[in-house]
Amino acid sequence: MKKVLYNDDKFKYPVHLKIGIAISLSICILFFLFCPSLKQGKKEVPCFPEPIITLVDIPNTNKLSNTAPPMPAVPAISALLKPINEPEPLQDIEIKVSSKSETVSDVVGKSKQGNGIDIYEASSFQFIPRQILEVVPQKVDGVKGFIKIRVLVGIDGYVKQHKILNNTTNSQKCLDSVLEAAYKSRWQPISIEGEKVEYWIEKIYTFD
Repeated sequence: MKKVLYNDDKFKYPVHLKIGIAISLSICILFFLFCPSLKQGKKEVPCFPEPIITLVDIPNTNKLSNTAPPMPAVPAISALLKPINEPEPLQDIEIKVSSKSETVSDVVGKSKQGNGIDIYEASSFQFIPRQILEVVPQKVDGVKGFIKIRVLVGIDGYVKQHKILNNTTNSQKCLDSVLEAAYKSRWQPISIEGEKVEYWIEKIYTFD
């Protein structure tokens, strides 16, 4: 049975081939008949216009003279200068120094006491006098602020006088406590050229 089918297909192959070729030709003929003919478009070549050159005659001109224009007048320098009144020099101030070892700040901060002992300002020293013994004032409950005083330190280092500069506590009890502590404290004795001197210095006591 299979052998017979194979022989039938072999004999039908040429027929199928002819039918396929005929159908292909028919399709090609119909395509050319019903489709418009394809025309190749002409390529346009760009055309550039030729440049136009025009010659213009330039009339002859006179030669420029070598003479340059006059320069503007320059004002004289003397006219720009104005007289300035010279400031008067200050008068020289002479400061007399008693000895070579003393400085100007020592002379400015020094004064004499009745007993002949020199009194200085601590700010005029080249160093800060230190407090050898400091007594702390007694605290007062419910009081805050500070008390600033100025004390005179004697030749032995103890306070001799005082001046109240500021008291923000507004408490007499605090002030009495500060003065008691200040007079019990002791400062560094100062000697200048071998002589003991007294000095004023400021001290602040704070109450928290």
